[in-house]
Amino acid sequence: MKTCPECGREVRPVWPTCRSCGTLLMAPPAPVAPVGAPGEAMAASAGAGSAVGAPTAAEQFFTPATLRPVATVPPVSSRSFRPTLDFDPSPPATSGSRYWVLAGGVLFVIAAVATAWFTFGGGAKKHQAPVVLPPKAPTAGLPTSLDAIVRIEAESSRRNALQAAEAIDSGNPARLAAQQPNYTYIVGDQASEDPHTVSVGQNGTTITVAVSGSNKDICAYGRWSPNATPMYVTMAHEPSCAATTAPNVGWSSEPGGAASDLPDDPG
Repeated sequence: MKTCPECGREVRPVWPTCRSCGTLLMAPPAPVAPVGAPGEAMAASAGAGSAVGAPTAAEQFFTPATLRPVATVPPVSSRSFRPTLDFDPSPPATSGSRYWVLAGGVLFVIAAVATAWFTFGGGAKKHQAPVVLPPKAPTAGLPTSLDAIVRIEAESSRRNALQAAEAIDSGNPARLAAQQPNYTYIVGDQASEDPHTVSVGQNGTTITVAVSGSNKDICAYGRWSPNATPMYVTMAHEPSCAATTAPNVGWSSEPGGAASDLPDDPG
């Protein structure tokens, strides 16, 4: 047993302080050297209570740090982010939608067949054989059908063009245009396409003209030579209405056309 140096009471050796007066019974512990303080000034700093200096760069590396637990997430396989679809994401086809799909397919086939028919069927179809139409005298009255109107118009243009050729005794397109400017004159190996275009050819003293009907099916031919009666022939289903394609048969002195458009032939 030992006594307290302050109050004289007996105290046990393991007591750090006196239980009567509270006096410290053991030497106070030496202060720990602060970080950044030099070794020689550690005691002085502890005794004087001076401020602790800032840690050096080397000491900062060893500065105590607060440890924070790191949550470790186990690696996740890429397959886990690929959900397997056990169903078809597209909406199920109803009976109505299937009907419209089927109807659309049928209409497409019909349209394709029709297009092919009109595109290739008409071209593949053979052109009807040209035929000589019966000669007709000039029509004085009104025509009774569309075919008659087309024929009369072509035959009247033919007679007017041939009348101009008789007047100048020439089948030259430029001279004919000056003589009769109501029509367009082209050389004989070119085909007429309408009643206002005249294909003109000349072989020696014989002049031949060809005028197409507006339906491009009728072709009215005319032929004249000096001191001869003009001759005429009208063809149906003629593929090319050119003066050089004039037929060798079917010619007649009947000019056809409209009586009001036909002046007297000078012979």
